[in-house]
Amino acid sequence: MPFSLFVLLASLGLAGWISYRTQRDALREFAQLAQTNARFIDELQLPLSPALAHKLSTVLGVQVGFYTADGAGLHSGAAAWPDGLESAVEDAIAAASPAFQFRGYAAAVAPFGRQSGHLVLVRASRSFLAVGLGDAVLIPTLVMTLACGLLAYYLAHRIVRPLVILTHWLPHIQQEGVTVAAIPAAVAQRSDEIGELARALEATSQRLREEQCRRRQSERMATLGRIATSLAHEIRNPAASISLHADLLARDPNMPQSESIALIRSEVDRITGLVNQWLFVVRPAPPQCGRHDLVALVRRVSDNLSAALSHAGAAIRMQQPAAPLPVSCDQTRIEQVMRNLLVNALQAMPEGGEIRIHLEAVEDTVVCCIQDSGAGFSDAALQHFGEPFFSEREGGMGIGLTLACEVVEAHQGEITAANAAAGGAVVRVQLPLAPGHPATEL
Repeated sequence: MPFSLFVLLASLGLAGWISYRTQRDALREFAQLAQTNARFIDELQLPLSPALAHKLSTVLGVQVGFYTADGAGLHSGAAAWPDGLESAVEDAIAAASPAFQFRGYAAAVAPFGRQSGHLVLVRASRSFLAVGLGDAVLIPTLVMTLACGLLAYYLAHRIVRPLVILTHWLPHIQQEGVTVAAIPAAVAQRSDEIGELARALEATSQRLREEQCRRRQSERMATLGRIATSLAHEIRNPAASISLHADLLARDPNMPQSESIALIRSEVDRITGLVNQWLFVVRPAPPQCGRHDLVALVRRVSDNLSAALSHAGAAIRMQQPAAPLPVSCDQTRIEQVMRNLLVNALQAMPEGGEIRIHLEAVEDTVVCCIQDSGAGFSDAALQHFGEPFFSEREGGMGIGLTLACEVVEAHQGEITAANAAAGGAVVRVQLPLAPGHPATEL
């Protein structure tokens, strides 16, 4: 609209300037016409009669009259003069003005040289709004204004409006913790430079969000690392002392062998393993891989949890192929992953239930699915799966699944979570088959 208004005003201003120049030139020519006819009458010494005025009016196509200072004033043989014209002619004669505008008329005054008086020519004023000049100036002005308005609308719709959308969207990039809406598809899917800019901004925003997430996670991991290192030192010393005294009691011939000593050793190992989990999460090291059967490894972990399963009223049902499923892995760490996943499944069934473990070879990978009969993952748990310090369980530290994700990814594997259609949570662990297995040779 401002652009169209500017074009309209500029066009009208140009038309007004052209009209002014045209009217000025027309008055000059009209004055020359009056002077030429005044010299002609003066040289021929024609009488200033109404008949002469009538004949000149017919020839020139204008109203002709004579102004004499003998008291007759302005007179001619034609129709009556416009009201007030005689007074305007007297003012023009007094000011020596050869031509002037008067109420929609143009008038020219030329003095006689030999006779007393002035020749007066009068015609309708030629305005640029008249038919001839209006067609030449006003109509093209309106057409140009309309064309420029359409061009301005097109430019605004195709260029200005998308840039305004990007301008309003851009400040949200720097706001942390705020979900940024996607750039409208009408802008992002354009094939021109604006579309490329929109896609580049979206990619930059995504990378910035990921970098912010990694930075926050790094800060949390750095804090956890300092805490874990201090706790490891404080916990390992008393744990080692307890383990040593348990060994001494076991060697004492006077001390009867009992399950209490075995329980002490088991709990000390569990505490040490928990500390090692913390240290691995904050200071991961490359896995020490060897060839191991994942079926035997999972069964060993489930057997070690048999007491806890029996106490909770839960049971494990495994489904695996008859042939081994060898993987190249760090046995201790993969066992810790399976233990964490089975313990999580057990804790998701406070009133007992069944844990289903399904192992199979899929192309060149081994897939282990662990499904419980609990309430399943919440939307928040699925969204933050594997993030450190996120736990919906009371008293949970939120590092068990973080450790599982770190270990599986370090083995070039993948771990995902979902909810089963029949209910319960499903965690899927996928690890590469070890070289030499028939599936890897196909």
